[in-house]
Amino acid sequence: MRGRAVLTIALGVALAASACGPGAPEEGLIAITGGLVYPVGSEPIPGGTVVIRDGKIEAVGADVAVPAGAEVIDAAGMSVIPGIIETHSHTGFKVLNIPATGANNNELSVPINAHVRAIDGLDSGDPAFALAVASGITTQNITTGSRSPNSGQAALVKMRGGTVADMFLAPGGIKMAIRATTPYPNFPETEQEVFDLLSGELEAAGEYLDALAAHEADSANPKPPRNLTYEALGKLLTREWVLGVHSSSEQQMRHAMELRRRFNLDAYIHHGGATLTLAEELHELGMPVSYGPVLPGDSRESEDLLGPVRLAELGGLVAFHQDPPDGHSYWLRHTGAMFVRQGMPAGDALAALTLNGARIFHVDDRIGSLEPGKDADVVILGGEDPLAYESLVMRVFVDGVEVFNRETGYNVFGDVVPEGW
Repeated sequence: MRGRAVLTIALGVALAASACGPGAPEEGLIAITGGLVYPVGSEPIPGGTVVIRDGKIEAVGADVAVPAGAEVIDAAGMSVIPGIIETHSHTGFKVLNIPATGANNNELSVPINAHVRAIDGLDSGDPAFALAVASGITTQNITTGSRSPNSGQAALVKMRGGTVADMFLAPGGIKMAIRATTPYPNFPETEQEVFDLLSGELEAAGEYLDALAAHEADSANPKPPRNLTYEALGKLLTREWVLGVHSSSEQQMRHAMELRRRFNLDAYIHHGGATLTLAEELHELGMPVSYGPVLPGDSRESEDLLGPVRLAELGGLVAFHQDPPDGHSYWLRHTGAMFVRQGMPAGDALAALTLNGARIFHVDDRIGSLEPGKDADVVILGGEDPLAYESLVMRVFVDGVEVFNRETGYNVFGDVVPEGW
């Protein structure tokens, strides 16, 4: 009897093994074949294959074998790119089509709010998330607003759907704004006063860190009362977090550059309207620019568009954003085409939509290009030119899971996107 039981168990194991053999579907294993693959970190691959296994990219190349058991997606005549990264967004704060939420991303009781976290206030039910994923965006850096000099902490989120906690990827750093707005009580009234306030708060945060270090070295030194604002600003001084500075005019951008220089910050500019004037200085300083929004009403021949072209030409780091909902996420990919029209190489424009954003936030080891070991954030477009207007987003994957399918109408956020988007 015992021998018969062993034989029965062995037969069952053999049958289970045969069911998982060649040709049997394997969950989480996908091969995208035949498309024009743009890894971004390397040259395009005609007729390339991208293999996804368990949420990661396993292989990319022209001669990659399709693993047994893989779901095969034929992308012939299409393009395959990394997920697009929106480097500056207010999605989930300023909810699409609800004007009353327009100030929800600003805390205006005090001018310095480094302790305020964007992730705590996001509405994951904002329909703008559905439009973003249908536009090929797989990651957004969602920031607090620009009505206060220092509005809080940004959050990098992936378009996974579900709750805010499900979507969270990494801290997006801290937001500051060189902008004199309608005065609120105790708010600076000029741009110079804004700069002086921010500088003073960073200096105070440095003193707070010094006092903590002194206490840790010798308990006889008094420990300062805990200060969440200075703890957050301290992460800028230690370069643990990146600083995004809202600035557009030449003077605003010079203030942002001086903050980076004076405090040795890992800082970038978003908006950057005077990038053309300052391109050489930005490159010398090593300061990235997230340029945008570029709206449909803006002139395609505007000289301002030459700024990112020039900075990229020099070797500087350029990314694009549409600042949704102020600029629609759907226009983001087409922004790249506008810069190509101005002379930017198509490869640089595609990098500005993908890998460069990942580099700004130091998550390029995970996202931004199609490379083995990286997260399987992948977009399939309906034409071989990923920047062409006609190349509609067909399918989107985040961590190897499909989150959008144009043919079936599936969207992980639930909303059906209008035909032609």
